[in-house]
Amino acid sequence: MKRLLTLLFAFVITASLSMLAQEPAANPGGDKKVDKAEKKEAKAAAKDKSMSLTGWVKEQDGKTVFINDKDKQAWNIENMDAVKGHEGHHVKVKAKLNEADHSVNVEKLSMLGKSKQTAEEKQKEEKK
Repeated sequence: MKRLLTLLFAFVITASLSMLAQEPAANPGGDKKVDKAEKKEAKAAAKDKSMSLTGWVKEQDGKTVFINDKDKQAWNIENMDAVKGHEGHHVKVKAKLNEADHSVNVEKLSMLGKSKQTAEEKQKEEKK
């Protein structure tokens, strides 16, 4: 009898732990920063104001896009001549955002120094 109760207790504990492991996390810590960045972008776009952003100018699906550091969203670039020659660079831009077609109109662009690069990009450059 003791053996049967011990096995039943072990089964109940194992089943309950496996059910807990399958539930998704309530709210991961990084989501608050992304939500805040997206709200700030939407607010600037609604007011038609320029906004300073840092990110990367990269090729994606045959287009040159700006990828924001904070929320990792890709934005289409309306005026390609403003970013010409900066593909693959980490930059700071002052731009007007257009939420309707998810694009940016770059007004000012400045390169960020190597100290501002992410660890991933530093590793890529070291391998070259």
